[in-house]
Amino acid sequence: MAAICVWTRDQLEALVDGELDPGRGTELRAHLAECADCRAHHAEACSLPARLAAIPSPEPPRALVAGVLRSVRREQVPALHLWGPLAVELALCLVVLWYVSGLRGLYVLAQRTSSDVGALLAWGGGQAQLPSPPVGDLFLLLVCGLLVATSLYHLVLLSRQAPRVFT
Repeated sequence: MAAICVWTRDQLEALVDGELDPGRGTELRAHLAECADCRAHHAEACSLPARLAAIPSPEPPRALVAGVLRSVRREQVPALHLWGPLAVELALCLVVLWYVSGLRGLYVLAQRTSSDVGALLAWGGGQAQLPSPPVGDLFLLLVCGLLVATSLYHLVLLSRQAPRVFT
């Protein structure tokens, strides 16, 4: 078998699928016009998609679907994997607050926050005036709170969607 025949038979699938550039396609067709053996291979390659389409697909057994569904089970995510990132997020918030404010500032911030929460609760109960807005690390506290809220939201979403595992 000539080298051109080997190359032609290697390219037949691309020719049938229309994936060859025009120059290569012209070379291939010129060789097919001259070589009867390669023409026979080309005829087989052209008829293959129609022959494959004519083969009926078998019906799956009724027990197959039930068996597949039985083998798929829901796996529960352990609580540590689910809520662990929240602990890391809280620790990160504390480190940021400590870095910005120091230990004394962290203590003062916690004291101010608790007194503000108490004042807001008293205001909500109609027992006191609305407290004045706190000064200082309010922005930092708000950012940390938003990070924690975002983490909680994502963890709730994760807890509702346990991954499916195939065994």
